[in-house]
Amino acid sequence: MAVPVFVLLMLEPTPTVSLIATALFVIASLSDWLDGYLARRYKAESILGTMLDPLADKLLVMAALVLLAAEIVEPRVPVWMVVVLLSRDMIVDGLRSVAAIKGLVVPASRWAKHKTAWTMLAITFLLIRYPYPVFGHLVNFHEAGIMFLWIALFHSVVTGVGYAIGLRKCFDD
Repeated sequence: MAVPVFVLLMLEPTPTVSLIATALFVIASLSDWLDGYLARRYKAESILGTMLDPLADKLLVMAALVLLAAEIVEPRVPVWMVVVLLSRDMIVDGLRSVAAIKGLVVPASRWAKHKTAWTMLAITFLLIRYPYPVFGHLVNFHEAGIMFLWIALFHSVVTGVGYAIGLRKCFDD
């Protein structure tokens, strides 16, 4: 439900609307994290949930990254970074789907969760976009967001290769 509203907000990236879109993104991200945490804590996990939870993350992240890269006046994110990040996710999801067909449930690795956290932090800062004073210092949220996105990109490539290596046995018949 948050994704369509988020997309509509991103169509007019004024400073005020950017902050509203950022708040919606953060709330949606935190509620998704809380849902997963509670499911693990109370052992209410399911195979379907293990497969669908990352999909919910990806819909919000994909929408944000594509919209950040597609801004006409000045894209906030290089398109090639978005392509690498989204390609990795589609490849890993495909590998996990093949594993699921073969009866192997592959939950997100610890490092993949770090990748998600860095990606969410990067997107949050990139959505804020404009410089704002924080504790008496002017913070360039765009530059910080790009730095965090580089960290997310590194984690994305490393974990993508890790999944590919770990799941190669699924293709050995």
